[in-house]
Amino acid sequence: MAVSGDLLLHEGLWSQFAADPQRAHGANFDFAPLLQQQRAYLDRADVAVCQAETPVAPAGGPYAAYPEFNVPPEILGAAKDAGYDACTSASNHAVDQGVAGVERTIHTMDAAGLQYTGSYASQQDAEQPMIVDTPTGKLAVVTGTNSLNEKPQDTPWRIDRLRDGTDPRVGEKTAAQDVAHAVAQAKKAREQGADVVVAAMHSIMEYTDTADEYQKRTAHALADSGAFDAVYGHGSHSVQPIENHRGTWIVYGVGNNVTETAPPAAESNDQGIMARFQFARGADGHWRVNDLAWVPSSNTQGGRYAWCPVASDAPSGVCRSDAEDRAIRERIAGVVTTDSAREHGLHEWRLSDELWTGTAPARFPARGTGPVARSSAGRQPCTPSFSRMICRTRPASA
Repeated sequence: MAVSGDLLLHEGLWSQFAADPQRAHGANFDFAPLLQQQRAYLDRADVAVCQAETPVAPAGGPYAAYPEFNVPPEILGAAKDAGYDACTSASNHAVDQGVAGVERTIHTMDAAGLQYTGSYASQQDAEQPMIVDTPTGKLAVVTGTNSLNEKPQDTPWRIDRLRDGTDPRVGEKTAAQDVAHAVAQAKKAREQGADVVVAAMHSIMEYTDTADEYQKRTAHALADSGAFDAVYGHGSHSVQPIENHRGTWIVYGVGNNVTETAPPAAESNDQGIMARFQFARGADGHWRVNDLAWVPSSNTQGGRYAWCPVASDAPSGVCRSDAEDRAIRERIAGVVTTDSAREHGLHEWRLSDELWTGTAPARFPARGTGPVARSSAGRQPCTPSFSRMICRTRPASA
């Protein structure tokens, strides 16, 4: 499963991708160049999930950026074309354009072929967990947002919530109810056949490289419930730590997927990670994360907006400059690599380590299997896993 951060469009970004509708099959924007370099990574995941941070406008607009977003709808079709299967859509901006904006965004995702969870057009829809089928199993995602930017929610089911109990306007009881609802949705997903269930949290503590008390409390509550196989977060617009909490991986903040560089928070705002959870089934039949990897990214390449991996194997060449790319990668590595993450094998996602190896990463033993016997290269033959990118055999002619 590959996950990424906020698709957060501002006018300075979307104007770069304006298109002639007569030449672009009726589209007003062509965002393919913005996301095209993600394809190499997303093609190597059975499930890829993005975050639809904002409502989308009708085709042709009118458009609006901060503080009440209404962005070009073509971005969701571009996400699908890049390789995403689904999007979470619970965010602090989810109701920027009211119920009409929520429903329009849902219909746009649906038309693009994206599954979604987090915002809903009906109560019946809200009660149904999002389960994505893969060739080897079913994966569900349950999500919730801390805030709606103080905008009213017309019905309790419209947007999934994971609120902050330390906020006196919310209270511990409401926060506990939100977690209980998420756990109930996870259990329902299991009953409907999900092999793996992941939680996605949307936070509003922005531009910081540490997780706040709300994030830790909520993520730990979700992990300790036993209902989730992994937890990850977005909404901070900055990369945040990764930890292994009592055997459950938590990625607190994946940063932005793509956005406009916005000083004075340009350093964190212009960077992100894509995280790849690999799951393997143990002898007891249970699935667990047996590998967690991350690839750092920049929002620009060659002075133009484009998602660009600044990985150490440089699969897309130079993004900004050799020195800047290295500095971004080293800064992000310092943020994500906590003691518990290091001890449990967190590593950078390098495509060059996986292409044509015929082996899968072997950093964590599958649940119930005991220690993994490793080769001198630290890898093992492929096991049944949610992975279509690693289990390759080298062509005879290679």
